[in-house]
Amino acid sequence: MVSVVCMATAACGQNDSVAEQVASAEMAMAESDVVTTRNICDGLMNRDHGSYVATELARLSILYMQLHDRTDDPDALQLATRCYREAFETNADSARMYYEHLPVDQDKYAMTLATIVSTLDNPPAPLEDDDPYVSPDSIGMINN
Repeated sequence: MVSVVCMATAACGQNDSVAEQVASAEMAMAESDVVTTRNICDGLMNRDHGSYVATELARLSILYMQLHDRTDDPDALQLATRCYREAFETNADSARMYYEHLPVDQDKYAMTLATIVSTLDNPPAPLEDDDPYVSPDSIGMINN
């Protein structure tokens, strides 16, 4: 249904507001129409994000996580993390509020995004004793 509506409007509503287009993508996802969802989201990502508010970017991140969940497309995961970061850069309080009040079935996407971004931004330091090589001289010390 959404894809028919999308085709009827000029290029999936390029004159619609960002919020309306995100809502259309969410409706398409609710109908399991991943092609329409991806087209709408990609269209939004190919535009200047300067006028996007944090909640629009956060909603896009969840949509991309749902796309990744259904299609296993690594590009969707990369775009989800990009939207997540941009949401917090735009307005951290609004982004945090959005992610904290997601429906239960979408909460896993926010937690996954937070973990991925945190791990990428703060990689663990290598351990000092992380050398798998054991010298022949130390074998005698281990056995003693």
